Amino acid sequence: MTRRVVRAVLSGSFRRDITGLKRAYDELVTCGCQVLSPHRLDFDDTKVLFVRDSAEKSFDEEFLERHHLLAIKQADFLWVYAPEGYMGRSTAFEIGYALASNVPVFSMQPIDDPGIAPFVRVVPSVYEAICNVSQTEPAQAR
Repeated sequence: MTRRVVRAVLSGSFRRDITGLKRAYDELVTCGCQVLSPHRLDFDDTKVLFVRDSAEKSFDEEFLERHHLLAIKQADFLWVYAPEGYMGRSTAFEIGYALASNVPVFSMQPIDDPGIAPFVRVVPSVYEAICNVSQTEPAQAR
């Protein structure tokens, strides 16, 4: 029996804790996920309002966000990196989009926004998220 590859998208603070964000990305890859977005985390400047990978310099914010949203819609789950429970407006938007697209949302840290926190399932690891989504239908069936 062939095991299908679980597809994930990483959202969260791309400015607050780049080291932690890279750890989250690495955990997704190490657990065998195909990370649909972002493709890599080679940021030139994390102090700007909209963080870009060095390969994305020529793309505007709308194009990049639309790409990220399309990836969310195609994913088996959205992984939210929320250092100390923090998430910005973009992440809140992406969580809402994931939920509207019937894509489950997971995080290792509880979200500090009381209106959004109930919609994000807190799990101890990416592995636990994969176990949860592996028991449900694949994204293409949604």
